[in-house]
Amino acid sequence: MDNAAQHLVLGTAGHIDHGKTALIKAITGTDTDRLAEEKERGISIELGYAELELPSGTTMSVIDVPGHERFVRNMVAGASGIDIFMLVVAADDGVMPQTREHMAIIEMLGIPQGIIAITKTDLVDEEMQELVQADIEDYLAATPYRDAPIVGVSSKTGDGIPFLLGLLEEAAGRAQQAHANAADSVARLPVDRVFTLKGIGTVVTGTLWSGRICAEDSLRLMPDGLQCRARTVQVHDRSVECAEAGQRVAINLSGIDKDQLERGQMVLKGEGLEPTYMVDARLTLLPTAPAALKYGAQVRFHHGTADATAKLMFTDRDRLAQGDSCYAQVRLKTKIMPEKGDRFIIRSLSPVTTIGGGVIIDPHPRKHGKGEEMVRRLQVLKKGGAAEILSQLLNESSPTGLTLAGLEASGLFSGVSLTEALADSNIAVSRTGTGGPVYFAPQAINDFDLRLQAILEGRQRSNPADPTLSADEIAKSMDMEAGGRSFQSLLAGTVESGLVTTKEQRYSMASAVARLSEDQQLMMENIAGRLEVAGMSPPSLGDIATAVDTRTGDQDFKLVLKLLVEDERAVKVKPDLYYAPEPVEIAREAVVARCLDTGQITLAELRDMLNISRKFAQALLEFFDRTGLTRREGDYRVLRQKSI
Repeated sequence: MDNAAQHLVLGTAGHIDHGKTALIKAITGTDTDRLAEEKERGISIELGYAELELPSGTTMSVIDVPGHERFVRNMVAGASGIDIFMLVVAADDGVMPQTREHMAIIEMLGIPQGIIAITKTDLVDEEMQELVQADIEDYLAATPYRDAPIVGVSSKTGDGIPFLLGLLEEAAGRAQQAHANAADSVARLPVDRVFTLKGIGTVVTGTLWSGRICAEDSLRLMPDGLQCRARTVQVHDRSVECAEAGQRVAINLSGIDKDQLERGQMVLKGEGLEPTYMVDARLTLLPTAPAALKYGAQVRFHHGTADATAKLMFTDRDRLAQGDSCYAQVRLKTKIMPEKGDRFIIRSLSPVTTIGGGVIIDPHPRKHGKGEEMVRRLQVLKKGGAAEILSQLLNESSPTGLTLAGLEASGLFSGVSLTEALADSNIAVSRTGTGGPVYFAPQAINDFDLRLQAILEGRQRSNPADPTLSADEIAKSMDMEAGGRSFQSLLAGTVESGLVTTKEQRYSMASAVARLSEDQQLMMENIAGRLEVAGMSPPSLGDIATAVDTRTGDQDFKLVLKLLVEDERAVKVKPDLYYAPEPVEIAREAVVARCLDTGQITLAELRDMLNISRKFAQALLEFFDRTGLTRREGDYRVLRQKSI
């Protein structure tokens, strides 16, 4: 058998006391009734497990689920992860209520194939067995399992058992395993049992849905995020180095208390999955449901071994009739750990019965209501390929875009499919700012560039002397967050494209040129002239403002000073002290020469060398410290080697 058949799970289904446990014992040799109460009452209360070795040598994990109505919740837990079902119907009883409910659960969970075993044939004559078989065939005719093989067996005499094993061989050969076996997949194990063994410690069991769990692996218990470690791993009471997807697994956990564990939790290995209170799904209400469901109806929601109260919010209707399907948002009272494609069951609150189920389409949706747009979105997520889904998400996120981590956390892609879709520039364009790459729809990039161009051109028209804006000013005009990764990435990309230029943390169109008014130009020349004449001892800003014509206003005075610095006609040594460039260069050469000669320079030495006051000498040395020429060591300055 190929690898897919090596890790298959067979699950029983059927009404109470129809002989499921006895049949499993007959084919496996294992009694799955393990609780004293089960022995006493003669029924299965908890899930039981056995290993079946078929004549070919193929092994299967067998789950014996309880049939009593009170324990259907356990049956739902057991059915999760099953590849092949075995419906058990007693020859002296026929199709009964729990037979129908179990089959409804199997159908809703999408278990692909199964076998029907008519048990207790030793208790009836041939005619009665034929009547029961006809009853089963009539019932199955309205289900996807109308062609499932039917075999009569007796666990007591062994009649029919070899034929049943042959049918199981054929089913195993046909089975297409639904579990992800890749070792690098996120491992998910829904916990169905928790117990403590003397001398061993805390143990959890479940069917490994995906990935691989090995001894000594670091694990998380979700949805609580509790850290723990796999001390040892077993498959059917045999220690193994690693358990693979599809196997029945027992994990001896360390680093966690038994009181923190319960059925319904999920053991996780790997990153990328997050808990959620909400999923979008395709929902089906069984034709046998007692009544239609209203918008906002409360139900019991079963996912894996988790059981939660939930509200159903339909996307295109106020009422879901029996036998109908629709898209819906499921809002839960407790968190679950879903992936796209997971199956679930819904049961009514009162009377408690299985009424439907469905498949998860979006494991991490935003909260929404009804509408055709939402229906179209969910149709894309359900039926579309990776490229179509990526395009949908990027268009929805516009203008903010999505990070790779955000896309992976959506749970809507496999790693390979996402990588291939992101490589198509017609679907996704990446731009990188200070926070790393962000992916955008091409239209979002185009829209941002056009908006930015309009804003900067508007600035150029309204203020030709200063056509620049800060990032904060641009973000405010676009109603975006200036410090946000998306805005930073978009802005950096526009600069990289050459459309926009940046200087001194201000942005303008690359073609923009500052155009001063006549008064502004006169002010600029006046200030530049005064700085050149002042040499090593320039006036303060207050003295300059008093001396020059400031009729155009304080804002123009600041603008002219900024432009003088940008044009390299002035040097801003301190916020209130500006020099002409030549004196600063003379001072720089003096500092370098002195340090090369003696290894250092003091403030007093520079003061005397330049014949200036202590105030100017100190300002110049502090400027050289800030700009990387010198480094202060006590009362001395020394050269930074890289600055020479």
